Amino acid sequence: MKGKLNEVKDHLMTGISYVLPVIIAGSLVVAIAKIIGFAFGYTDLNEFAETSGVLHYVYLFEQVGWTAIGMLNLVLGAFIAYSIAGKPALAAGFVGGMLASSTNAGFLGAVIAGFFAGWITNWVKNNIKIKGSLSGALPLIILPLITVGATGILMAIILGGPLGWVNTALLDWITEMTQSNTNVVVLALVLGAMIAFDMGGPVNKAAWMAGNALLMSGIYLPAIIVNAAICIPPLGYGLATLIKKKNYSSEFRETGKGSLVMGIIGITEGAIPFTLRHPLKLIPLNVVAGAVGAATTVALGAHDIMPPVGGVYGFFSVGNSLAYLAGILVGALIIGFGANLLVDFTDKEDSSETKGDNDLAEDEIELSFD
Repeated sequence: MKGKLNEVKDHLMTGISYVLPVIIAGSLVVAIAKIIGFAFGYTDLNEFAETSGVLHYVYLFEQVGWTAIGMLNLVLGAFIAYSIAGKPALAAGFVGGMLASSTNAGFLGAVIAGFFAGWITNWVKNNIKIKGSLSGALPLIILPLITVGATGILMAIILGGPLGWVNTALLDWITEMTQSNTNVVVLALVLGAMIAFDMGGPVNKAAWMAGNALLMSGIYLPAIIVNAAICIPPLGYGLATLIKKKNYSSEFRETGKGSLVMGIIGITEGAIPFTLRHPLKLIPLNVVAGAVGAATTVALGAHDIMPPVGGVYGFFSVGNSLAYLAGILVGALIIGFGANLLVDFTDKEDSSETKGDNDLAEDEIELSFD
């Protein structure tokens, strides 16, 4: 059972890894177009859709970004299927992802479509055999007909309506949360904790995808929360090496420089080398820092003005930029001081510390940050 769950996780992570550059590129393009529009005194470029001149071309450039963002379900469904069954599953995966968008089944629909497309492709390859002169028809005609047809029936006729209702209800609920100061802080606490929990692992990716799936639906605040939380763990450990240099070996001090850069860019994996030093102490610290930092961001009034850009430098795409930066700093300082209080990162800990039974038990625990 555990092996099957790991397979499911791996296929989902593969799909998300292909989605990442599409969403990031789309968000950057839209943000650049919005900034140019602001420079001309306009917050909405849609009014230039049918005009001529510079702002018409800026509008067209913005649509390039929205087109990329709109490909989320398409790419996700296709490459989950690809992870399961290779190239023969791509056609059904693309169709399933597109139907997830057209039926409003959303991110959840794309995931289901991708897994079904991969599964049905493997079933056809393993169970339908044609010999003789017609054997060449299997990969070119019969397999695509069955896989695309079955995936289409599943998404367009069976699941499209129910999943569309679920997705709409979820969007309405989250929209209501973002309009309440109390609820939006709760949302920030949850998303911030998830982002900082496994730093690039499945929980982190689930929160990231939730934020970006909502962004595609025009709800930007969860993406702002996620973007702030992503910066906190690596920045925190980078700051920790500057706050108390004597607490770190030369290797960790060098790693801290890279962690600072990764924090500015928004790559949580920069915190992994430090966290692995003592995960039982530092994972809870990361979770608290991510949750508190993200909640601080929204509590101080960060709000959406355009599709947000990730990283610390993404402050320009957030309404109340100081709130965004303050939340990141608060979370990073929690780790910066907390890590130095909780863990010794010098070489002497490994060479001279006497380990009791509890310490040995802790060292035997393995954590995977896939």
